[in-house]
Amino acid sequence: MLPPKGNSKDRRASRRATILMHRRINNLQSGSGVHLMCLCTCLADADYEIRIVLAPITSFGRIPFCKPDQILADRSITIDWPGTVQIGGVYFSTRPTVWMNALRRAAIQVISVPRRWLGGAHQPYPSDLSKVLDPPEAREVQDAANHVPGDLVVAEYSSLAPLLGGCSARKRAVLMHDLFSSRARSFQKAGRTPDHIPISVEQECDRLRQADLCIHASQIEAGQLQQKLPHIRHIWMRPVIADNKGTADGACRVVFIGVSHGGNRAALDLILTEIWPRVRAELDCELWIVGEISQWVTDRPEGVRCFSFMEDLRVLGNGNTIGIAPMLVTSGISIKIGTYLELGMRVLTFNKTLEAYGDTLDGLVTAVDTPEEFASTLISMLSDQDGTASCRQDVVSDLQARMSNDALLDYLRAD
Repeated sequence: MLPPKGNSKDRRASRRATILMHRRINNLQSGSGVHLMCLCTCLADADYEIRIVLAPITSFGRIPFCKPDQILADRSITIDWPGTVQIGGVYFSTRPTVWMNALRRAAIQVISVPRRWLGGAHQPYPSDLSKVLDPPEAREVQDAANHVPGDLVVAEYSSLAPLLGGCSARKRAVLMHDLFSSRARSFQKAGRTPDHIPISVEQECDRLRQADLCIHASQIEAGQLQQKLPHIRHIWMRPVIADNKGTADGACRVVFIGVSHGGNRAALDLILTEIWPRVRAELDCELWIVGEISQWVTDRPEGVRCFSFMEDLRVLGNGNTIGIAPMLVTSGISIKIGTYLELGMRVLTFNKTLEAYGDTLDGLVTAVDTPEEFASTLISMLSDQDGTASCRQDVVSDLQARMSNDALLDYLRAD
């Protein structure tokens, strides 16, 4: 899903919002970056000037430099990154810890090369997003946030929510891409190791108690936390759907798109081991795997093409394309479903995956319950046995009419 364009340059902001982050900002046009930019659009529509404060160590991950996504400059979003020097638009860390992390990462990569040559598995780096910051780094983030007082401070993820109490602002919010506690259980139910440090729902709720508002990417998770934290306002921030349809004709193909995280890797394994072999046994068609997730395809199966990057995703979208989202891990919301719809594709997913959207996608996508049903339904759709040769061309306009972030905008605009 392409991040919606804001209008921060079109009018003078009357309020200031500070967003606290502890992850890399080089790619904000896919994955959870879409949610972040959707929030920035809402903030701009509510006349906020937007500033991002980054954790000096954790935000670099295992790479000691970062070039922010151009979308931040395009929207006049200010970046405050303690412990860095900026050279030619690239931020370089001045902290020895960050450079040591980079050296360890390089050593691990060197060691892993012969193991992969011998058929070993590609091991992912576990995510630190669920970890709270160490006290010294936390204080630096709070000091940077308070250096320019604002009207609203937003912590991205529950792991940064404990910092809110030390930040000067009239309103304090948390952007909840997903619940780490629910995400861990979802991985375990799928028979996989969580891609982050698991925490309990009680621990996650304790982190959020200093917030006035939780902004959720998932409607179902908003409802779950509303019951546990009734004193906090909970609002589902609906994804913004644009019209990016490609041509109405073209070859019939299947598309799976995504960034590289544990949920997408679980879905990719299911596609390549259970779903796609059954489809290829019946039909001669292609599966296109697009985005960072394509790097996890090792032995190239028959009929599979990989694209690590596409400048314009509209080349994927035509009336005959089917976007698939067989997500075994169902925390947060599956952004790719919105991407498929705005590109004009037909969509096939699991019923469990749709729960995060509430009833907003009723009648717009096809959903099943099991991998066996998924494969047979995909074969039927590719063969047009269900009588839908192409995606309804009014799907985007229909969906746009169902999506509204008025509740969030009302909150942001209120004094």
